[in-house]
Amino acid sequence: MELRPIIKTRKSGFEDAFFVIAIIFTIVIFLVILAKVWGDIYPTLSDSLTSATPDGDTTFNVSSTFEGVDSTITMFDKLFPLVLIGLFGFVLIGASIYAEHPIMLFLGLIILAVVILLAVIYANIYNQITQTEQFSETTSDFGISNIFMRYLPYVLFLMFIAIGAVVLWSRSKAGTSL
Repeated sequence: MELRPIIKTRKSGFEDAFFVIAIIFTIVIFLVILAKVWGDIYPTLSDSLTSATPDGDTTFNVSSTFEGVDSTITMFDKLFPLVLIGLFGFVLIGASIYAEHPIMLFLGLIILAVVILLAVIYANIYNQITQTEQFSETTSDFGISNIFMRYLPYVLFLMFIAIGAVVLWSRSKAGTSL
């Protein structure tokens, strides 16, 4: 009887780009909606908890706790480029493992076109959501994410070019051909 490996090896490839674009869109939309919901419930919750706190000397300060939550939500905007770098590395590792047949170049170009089309759609959906009256104040706190989402097709196109350049460079150093 032969033991089979528990974890099967998986060839990564072009489909990882769809994963990346879905993750980027999901993270940004989630953070904007979370900030909007928190901004809506913050005043009522703060007033309720402040009035429910017993009078006198307490060590629990409701307003400073809530301000910490608010600043933590907007802190994720500053970490968004790190998420992009991590996803870029994920796709780069997957692309370096992919098959070396020349037809993969044409398949990659077709998938690049589809990913750019999806990026345009996601960027337009994000702009439609954030330009509504309800979200206009909330999105002003997310400067970095707004820039990335506004230029998402260009970011992904540059990411594809960079990944292709790194993979081609690494294969030329290793002595393998495309």
